[in-house]
Amino acid sequence: MLNELCVYAMNTLDKLELLSANCSDRNELDRILSQLLSVMLNRHRQKLAIYDRDISKFEQNYRLDSHQFQKQFESGALGDEMDLFEWFSLCELRKDLLVKISKLEQAL
Repeated sequence: MLNELCVYAMNTLDKLELLSANCSDRNELDRILSQLLSVMLNRHRQKLAIYDRDISKFEQNYRLDSHQFQKQFESGALGDEMDLFEWFSLCELRKDLLVKISKLEQAL
């Protein structure tokens, strides 16, 4: 019985097709998808605020803006302290998140 449930589990595309088939019209489907995208956009904006706060702490502690930091870090001029790797990772995560936010904003 468990194997039957696993086989029947729907993937994302199946769920989207089911949703599409059960919406009364395309406007309803568009409204539902827009709401889901808005939820994702809000979550990403919340993450961005956290990243910005954490990055700001590094900038204050090291008295260096993140753009200059990334250039110096990538050139190897700053050393290999764990803090620096964390800061660099936060900057990269922020950059990726900004791309996602931009795409979501365009979709809405």
